[in-house]
Amino acid sequence: MVFMRTFFGRRFPRDEQGAIAVVTAFLMVALVLGAALVVDLGNARDVRRQSQNAADAASLAGANMLYPTTGVCQSGAQPCVADAVAEAKLYALKNFQVSASDWNTCTAPAGSALAYVPSGGTSCISFSSDFTLVRVYVPTRTVPTFFGGIAGSSSISVGSSAQAQLGTAVNCSLCFLGSVDDENADFSVTGGSIAVNGNVTAGPNSNWTAQSNGVVGTVNGGIFSPPPTTIPSFGDPLAASLNLPWTTVKVPALSTLSAKTNPCTDGPGLYGPADISTLVAKKTTTCTLTSGLYVISGTWSLKNNDLLAGTGVTLYVKSPSGYLDFKNGNVAITAPSTPPLTGVPPGFAIIYDPNNTNNLGLQGNGNTSITGIVYAPASSLDFNGNSCFGFSGGPIVVNSVVKANGNKSCVTISNAVDTTVGRTLLHLNK
Repeated sequence: MVFMRTFFGRRFPRDEQGAIAVVTAFLMVALVLGAALVVDLGNARDVRRQSQNAADAASLAGANMLYPTTGVCQSGAQPCVADAVAEAKLYALKNFQVSASDWNTCTAPAGSALAYVPSGGTSCISFSSDFTLVRVYVPTRTVPTFFGGIAGSSSISVGSSAQAQLGTAVNCSLCFLGSVDDENADFSVTGGSIAVNGNVTAGPNSNWTAQSNGVVGTVNGGIFSPPPTTIPSFGDPLAASLNLPWTTVKVPALSTLSAKTNPCTDGPGLYGPADISTLVAKKTTTCTLTSGLYVISGTWSLKNNDLLAGTGVTLYVKSPSGYLDFKNGNVAITAPSTPPLTGVPPGFAIIYDPNNTNNLGLQGNGNTSITGIVYAPASSLDFNGNSCFGFSGGPIVVNSVVKANGNKSCVTISNAVDTTVGRTLLHLNK
């Protein structure tokens, strides 16, 4: 043993050739595995980010569809749940290529879905019971791992969710886009609400009766049933659906209308000024408008209890000179239930261009009966006589009123149809 280790009294050095190579080999394996893990996890993280972006976009898009500014759902009635589901799926498809079959087999984690899941849907798109929350769970995606199989994991499952919350809604059948100073006029809405995007100054005998009376600013005077509540500021609820002012570019079918002079006999078309009192026998003969669209660029006037009526009629009053001055006449107009012209939405009885600031004078000592939507966002209702604006349906969207202090000055809306405005997306909850 001694001879093997020494020679002439000298010790042999230990042979360690190749040791560094062995250590290096072990380190290389560890480094490769670590690099592989970084690559696989990085890829999964990128997919997770894309999934989360899709969930955010889908929940926001769905929430925006619940209460459209037009007040009309593509499918069903407000809240537009079916529209919201379709929009959420569309955004998930655009942002993360989530197919219809992915949704069919999707199941949200236990306890994560909100209270309401649409019939025929899955828990991956759900709503709160009051329809102010929309939760979207993007279907889980399996991300294959290139190197992970070495460590025993060939894939990573990625899923994400987001929840959009809506702000306070503003509902109105009688929508004032500005402040109201009405002296002693009365406002009565049956089956709907009143909303004022400004202040209210009312006389001591001014009565406001509706399902709710919402006011953005201050309230002075008036008798309210129920008492007024403070609401958030809101915008024009119908602007998007009308896309005004109309031109032959926006509504090409306008080019098919011809210029006419006598609305009582000539039917739909393009009109300048028209004095109805000179076109019919006073007080005994009704000026009857045939169904269709009347584009008005001048003043139409009624005097001495003249009679004007029409079914399936839309009066489109252009800026700057269009003006309906019917304050001393008797008016009975019903909006069309189908489009009066290609590109023109149905249900509107009177439309003022948004830049038309002329008053809307439908009532004085006569009687007014308008069935359908009335839209005059920059105009004021002018009624300083002794009878009422009488509306059915609606909504009625105007800026304000001209001070009305007659003994019976009032606005009444029966069978009111609220539009929902002022809903805003507050935030996302991951």
